[in-house]
Amino acid sequence: MTGKKLSAGLDRADEALRALLMGRGMPLWPAAAVTFAAFFALMMTRTLTQLAGAAFAARAAAVLMLCLPLAVMLGFAMDAVRSRGGGLFAALAACALCAVAMLARVSFIERSSGDYDIYLADWLSRLAAGSFGEGMRANIGEYNVLYQYILFVITRLPVPALYAVKAVSFIGDAFLAGAAARLAGRDGRRSLAAFGVVLLLPTVVLNGGMFAQCDSLYAACALWGLALCLEGRPARSAVCFALSLSFKLQSVFILPMVAVLWANRKYTLRDALAFVGALFAVMLPALLGGKSVMDIVGIYTAQTGIYTGLNYNAANFFALMPTEGLDVYAYGNFAMALAFGACALLVYAGVRSGEKTTDGQYLHLALLMVLAIVFLLPRMHERYFYMAGALSAALACRRGGRMVPAAALIELAMLSTYWTLCVSLSQAALMMLAALAILLSAGNGDCRES
Repeated sequence: MTGKKLSAGLDRADEALRALLMGRGMPLWPAAAVTFAAFFALMMTRTLTQLAGAAFAARAAAVLMLCLPLAVMLGFAMDAVRSRGGGLFAALAACALCAVAMLARVSFIERSSGDYDIYLADWLSRLAAGSFGEGMRANIGEYNVLYQYILFVITRLPVPALYAVKAVSFIGDAFLAGAAARLAGRDGRRSLAAFGVVLLLPTVVLNGGMFAQCDSLYAACALWGLALCLEGRPARSAVCFALSLSFKLQSVFILPMVAVLWANRKYTLRDALAFVGALFAVMLPALLGGKSVMDIVGIYTAQTGIYTGLNYNAANFFALMPTEGLDVYAYGNFAMALAFGACALLVYAGVRSGEKTTDGQYLHLALLMVLAIVFLLPRMHERYFYMAGALSAALACRRGGRMVPAAALIELAMLSTYWTLCVSLSQAALMMLAALAILLSAGNGDCRES
């Protein structure tokens, strides 16, 4: 009898625990709060070289800065769990995913790349030496004013500059994964998968974690622009595209999608006012600081003349041939003609598909556009495929099928240009070409909405 009572009691406890962990309607914030507190405590006990000998308050401020990206990740993760109707168990799994993603990034927190040591560190020291207006008038760096604002703020924080720069990039990673989740679908399962995949993509982790690059910022804004447009919020979408362009010129790879979306009545001319207004709002602080409009616009025109070679470690068309000794002008113009031609054909195909085009088809077209343009253009760097990697992950999670091997090829090709793998640059370019062929052969067939 005692055994039966014990067994019955354990069964009731089992059901109660299952109901607690799996049941819907449970508050999810405690799991996120515990995860944040645990990560903060872990970082406070970790050996951080640039905080050696620092006072407790200074150390706590720096660690809090490194924890802010985790807070943003947890916010997006809890939103995905809630949209899926998941319970506390799903929330705990999502929290573990975010913690792992942050641990992967802070593994490289002490590393600084050549770009940081040669360029960013110098820009930061020059911005730190003067006022905001002096920094703007000095035309420091190759980035547009939006990132210059961020760098200026970093110089005023009681945090090691390297940690702060990387923390900003990690926040961009979180927003990038959040945008991929929205593009993958709002059913919860697919969105959570896309969020996790993008957050853990090796190239995304390395871009900010090891190299202290900020590609996640412009890419996140661009993907949010696409996602918000497909959700019927065109004005907000236009603002996001403007912010993307304000971060980096590479956002132009996806901007031809705006023509398709406008032709298919996703945008109106009123939304162009939001785009222009956002661009002006971004420029305004720099203009008030004494920077001229020509200096702001000249940042991008100057970038087009900095690099004069045909290829800068990008797994694209020019990685398939020996470029030494080639006529850069002739071959470069030839490739630009091919890229513009491919872009025009893709825009035409998108417009021809009309207003019945599904969200999955728009996502497929956006990936094709970014991938084809970067593959064909000259003077491309390996990081210019960054946006294609995030888009391909979102599409693979949304549609599956042939999109999965295409996404895997894109990521492996990119990774081989980030790290030294047993893959040559020409082999990586062939992988990228194969991914492009898969996407083209799939057409809209793999992108029909279920």
